[in-house]
Amino acid sequence: MPSKNYSYDIPDHSIEYIKVDPRTIKFDPRAQRNLNKARAQAIAEKLVPTALGTPILSQREDGLYAVDGMHRVYACQLILAGKVLVSEEVREAVQTITCEVHSGLSMANEASLFIIKNKESSKVGPNDEFRIGVLAGHPLFQDTNTVLEKHQLKVGSSSVNGVRGIKGILSIVMEHGPEILDLSLTIAEDAWGRTPDTWHSVTIGGIATVMSKHSDVVNPQELAQKLKRQGDPTSFRAKIQTTATNNNTRHDGTKGRLKAAHLAVASAWNAHRRVNRIPVPNIFE
Repeated sequence: MPSKNYSYDIPDHSIEYIKVDPRTIKFDPRAQRNLNKARAQAIAEKLVPTALGTPILSQREDGLYAVDGMHRVYACQLILAGKVLVSEEVREAVQTITCEVHSGLSMANEASLFIIKNKESSKVGPNDEFRIGVLAGHPLFQDTNTVLEKHQLKVGSSSVNGVRGIKGILSIVMEHGPEILDLSLTIAEDAWGRTPDTWHSVTIGGIATVMSKHSDVVNPQELAQKLKRQGDPTSFRAKIQTTATNNNTRHDGTKGRLKAAHLAVASAWNAHRRVNRIPVPNIFE
């Protein structure tokens, strides 16, 4: 288990609900998604002030910064700058807007707040969440990124250097720590070389589970050779999928695929082995 705290907890701090002139609000993409001006323009053109909601801001030393609701704030700025044709009533209504203002947050805290606010609504894609977390200095994303950079891997790329399923990769770090992720990526590359399916998070997750549970028994170099004998990473991942769905007779989910990956990697290690065998999970428990 990792010793670091990878939670999204935010320290106690001051929160106020106040009227703010939207023209005074600043943006910093390090702690949230990038500004899509076309999207903000579309919001401005159809803005209903009573449905604006409550943008979330962070009070920094040099002013107020949008944490959530950036596009709504920018839409108000466009209206007040006269760049969007709206009624005078709408223009008057957005002269000041009610905002939730947080004080005393670090950049990492702001990123955590943004992710917490958006996680349940699925507004933020996993690749954007990762980028925001890295730039804002959140330890989970930084530690994960350090390992990925060591292996010359990029998130969101479909190339031989692209990680597939960053949420699963983050889960490995949260559950087992960055050292196990590092080791698992090394084992996968030793087994299959650098291919797009080498880095699939489910396969890496199966290796990580085995190494985390049985590092006292399993030799990494020998495991890599055992995995290599199973075929290429694409066929190995297909085997995991077939096991998880019980030959397509049942639905699978992330947990089911990870259990199947654990089973596949453990079975590969145990193949033709009389000693130093490891337990295999019952994936349908």
